[in-house]
Amino acid sequence: MNLITLLGKQVEVKQSSNRYEVGIKGIVIEDTKNTIKVKTENGVKVLLKNNIILMINNKEINGNLLIGKEEERIKRM
Repeated sequence: MNLITLLGKQVEVKQSSNRYEVGIKGIVIEDTKNTIKVKTENGVKVLLKNNIILMINNKEINGNLLIGKEEERIKRM
């Protein structure tokens, strides 16, 4: 699973410390060090990476693995 690029990927929040985020689905439109912005049917949502578990390509991914900018994640791979 390529965790380097999130932009343009379809994601769904499976678990979150914020119960209102569970079930959010959409396309990642921005990826910062600690957050991702997801474009949903109801507008743009900002999600903290360290509080979520995402479904990406039918795989559960812990948001902690996504912390850091893309170029930082490349260096860790």
